[in-house]
Amino acid sequence: MHIIIDIMKSRQSIIKISILISFSLSIVISFLITYKNTIQTNSNCSIDCDGNIGLSSIINPMNLTKQLISSTVDPKYDTQLISLDKSVQMPEIHGYHDIISTQISKIYGNKLLLAINLDDDPNKNKKYETTYLWLISHIDPLNHRNQIYTIIIPNFGSDSNFQAEGWYLAIYDNVNTKYILPLSKLDKMTNNRVEIAIDPIFIGNNLDFNYTTAIMIRVNDTFLAKPPDFLVDSSPNDNDFWSKWFL
Repeated sequence: MHIIIDIMKSRQSIIKISILISFSLSIVISFLITYKNTIQTNSNCSIDCDGNIGLSSIINPMNLTKQLISSTVDPKYDTQLISLDKSVQMPEIHGYHDIISTQISKIYGNKLLLAINLDDDPNKNKKYETTYLWLISHIDPLNHRNQIYTIIIPNFGSDSNFQAEGWYLAIYDNVNTKYILPLSKLDKMTNNRVEIAIDPIFIGNNLDFNYTTAIMIRVNDTFLAKPPDFLVDSSPNDNDFWSKWFL
């Protein structure tokens, strides 16, 4: 883990700016525009090596034939509230904050199926913003540069004071500091999993990548120009890695 952290220092300023944009005020801005260190690897590179557009949250049964690309398994009941920012509210941890496993599969139509399996139904979130995150990294075969993408799947509780409500998806290009897909509305998730299907073009059209996932909670619906309030779980299990993104 120390080796990965040392490698990351060369791009620390880019990462700090882009990740803050991904999880703060820009989420709300994108909503307003559209609506009214352990890494799972498929290659030898590490994370710092040198409207419903083509996606769906509920998978069509015709697309169930799939080829597993990569997966992780995470210990059950390993959730904890790791503070990322000052908050006077301490949210209750639920089963839908607990990652059991993750999978990335290739399905019919060359789409990618990204799934986070949980210990409870994520549609039960009522009070806060719960955000499910994928961080994907790969080497661009054309320019041999590292590309980093953040897939952001926030759920805004129906009983919260957030302007948005329900499920959304955004995909952010961390290196070029821009949204490839602005915040787009999703349907409800299937029981005990957060699952989306995307075109691989959104993440550089490369299936040879590294990834890590995490779940975070935002309880404060007033001050949005900051990181989420709490990190709850990650898979591969490395909460220290995710916590350092906000230092």
